[in-house]
Amino acid sequence: MTTMTVGKRLGLGFGTVIALLIVISVVGINSMRILDTELMDIVEDEFPKTVQANNMIDGINKIGVLMRDSLLVTGQENIQKELDGIEERRKFIQDNLSKLEKSIASEKGKAVLSKVQDMRSKYVGSQDAFLKLQKEGRTAEAKTLFMEESMELQDAYILSINELIVLQTERLNEIGAAAAVQADNAILITIVLSIIALIVAIVIGMLIVRNLMKQLGGEPDYAAEAVHKIAQGDLSANLVIKPGDTTSLVYSLKTMQDSLRGIVTEIKNIVDAANKGDFSIKMDLNGKAGYTKELSDLLNQLSNTVDGAFKDTIRVAEALSKGDLSQKVTTEYVGAYNQVKVSVNTTADSLTQIVGEIQQIVESATKGDFSIKMNLAGKQGYTKTLSDLLNLLSDTVDTAFKDTIHVAQALAKGDLTQVVTREYQGSFNDVKQNLNCTVTNLKDLIGQIKDATDTINTASKEIASGNADLSQRTEEQASSLEETASSMEELTSTVKQNAENAKQANQLAIGASDVAGKGGAVVGEVVTTMSSINESSRKIVDIISVIDGIAFQTNILALNAAVEAARAGEQGRGFAVVAGEVRNLAQRSAAAAKEIKTLIGDSVEKVEGGSKLVAQAGQTMEEIVTSIKRVTDIMSEITAASSEQSQGIEQVNTAITQMDEVTQQNAALVEEAAAAAESLEEQAQNLAVAVATFKVDEGGGTALAVGRTSATRPAPARKLAPPAKSAVPAKAGKAGARKATGADAQSSEDGEWSEF
Repeated sequence: MTTMTVGKRLGLGFGTVIALLIVISVVGINSMRILDTELMDIVEDEFPKTVQANNMIDGINKIGVLMRDSLLVTGQENIQKELDGIEERRKFIQDNLSKLEKSIASEKGKAVLSKVQDMRSKYVGSQDAFLKLQKEGRTAEAKTLFMEESMELQDAYILSINELIVLQTERLNEIGAAAAVQADNAILITIVLSIIALIVAIVIGMLIVRNLMKQLGGEPDYAAEAVHKIAQGDLSANLVIKPGDTTSLVYSLKTMQDSLRGIVTEIKNIVDAANKGDFSIKMDLNGKAGYTKELSDLLNQLSNTVDGAFKDTIRVAEALSKGDLSQKVTTEYVGAYNQVKVSVNTTADSLTQIVGEIQQIVESATKGDFSIKMNLAGKQGYTKTLSDLLNLLSDTVDTAFKDTIHVAQALAKGDLTQVVTREYQGSFNDVKQNLNCTVTNLKDLIGQIKDATDTINTASKEIASGNADLSQRTEEQASSLEETASSMEELTSTVKQNAENAKQANQLAIGASDVAGKGGAVVGEVVTTMSSINESSRKIVDIISVIDGIAFQTNILALNAAVEAARAGEQGRGFAVVAGEVRNLAQRSAAAAKEIKTLIGDSVEKVEGGSKLVAQAGQTMEEIVTSIKRVTDIMSEITAASSEQSQGIEQVNTAITQMDEVTQQNAALVEEAAAAAESLEEQAQNLAVAVATFKVDEGGGTALAVGRTSATRPAPARKLAPPAKSAVPAKAGKAGARKATGADAQSSEDGEWSEF
């Protein structure tokens, strides 16, 4: 029974009860048919024989009375009237005798009937002699014949018929006794089968209930509540397992609950460690199987991937922070990790290229050659902006130096008519003004040059300090963005995993819903079957009621027959005996039908009780199906929401990664600008030293007129050949780096650097 489905078990139990009910019904119907056959034998065969024999006795007695009356009346006409009545009675007797001859089949009955026929022949011969004497008017002889012969033959004739009646009475008694035995047997068999059916129904019901409770591990409501809590993510319920239970539904639920608790605890430990920057914590695969092992393995793979990517990125970042541009990320990655790898390697390549070009420019500048420029081919974003700024600085310095050299050479030659006519800003404008002022007053010019160099030195220091602060803030912002990107990646991983878990839970809930739906359909079919059984039992009760009515009508007919026999007096005594037996048989049949009706009624009540229990079970299964369908809908909504969250977080992560890249590029740009400011500060200090070497004539000369001369235009810039590796990420162009323009060059010195 443990391997059978619930539907088969219920079908087997109720099928057995139905089979026993059918057996009881068949036995009852068969017994009633036997009783009906015996009653029909009495009514249509045995009892009519007794009636016919009694009719013959009545006819014989009537003939005796008519013969006597013919002797007592006077007048031939009255005598003939009595004699005609004798002829009618003789015909009546002959008709009943003919019926007896046709119906009596036993040897004993035929022997008695033969004796009756012999006595009739003698009695009829005596009647014929009597009739002849009466017709001839020989009344005295007829009277003597009647008194001495006919009366004796009549008595002998009646005695022979009574023997036949006694024989039929014995036959009726035998049939009645057999019917009584049959009725008793039917009652006994019905009672025994009913008891067996009741015991079998109770035993099967107990076995089915016990087996179902064993498989469930508790009440259906308890199991349904446990499933509902687990489906809602509540793993705090304490499921009680019976001793020795290792196969029930509740045991399986508790096992699944414990497994989920362990997985959740391990995931929490991994997340806590990851929040602290420790990715070495892994899921323990020992003792896991199925989806738990697969989930743990996937989480370990994710942790290893994240750990490796972070270590490679940190290694390259530390190398870049130390000025080592040789470090690269060589491990193969995919997706976002591959984007990080490409971005980091591209940043290193770009910095290597820029450093090489700047080194070449600086080497040329140290040799006094400012014609070397940054190659702009293939550059974009902060690299192009930085190259433009460096080229602009180189052009500005080159032009300024050429103008200054031109005026200085003129001053060295004593030509104070040459002045710087090109427009400059900031420090270069100060140099221009100072050089031009030397024409009017060399002493004041040297003093102004000293003041200008001091101002340039101070401004350069402030610029360098501001760039250092800006660089530090930019690096802090980049670090914050890296931490934010890391947190968003972890959150993305967690949300994706939650989505996968929600999908798996959704599949399990759909399976449970299908199983519960099938169980509800089976219970519905059982309820329909029980209703059919109940209806059949009611029809059996109706049939028993009809049989009871037939027995009651038979009893009434027997009672009426007894009354008529009592009216007939001595001559109806035999008929009264038969009527009494028929009445007793009818009463027994009625009693048996009543007992069968009571037993069937009790069975109907028990079947109705079973139907109610099955209906309740069906209702419970419907509630379980409804709960599991609701769980399935909730899990579907959770799955959809988790997918949407995962997509949204991936978009945010992508945006943060782009911001991180732009911030790092800006940081590099600020560092380069700071280096340029330091270089400018150093040049200003050198200029101050150079100006300090001038000798001032104590006897000041005449101020020279300052004239405007054409400034020599700078030579065209000579571009460097691009390095072999010049890959720059396209995303850097989105940073919106500001290019230096002519309009920017005209702003004030403080405003320019504040804006930068």
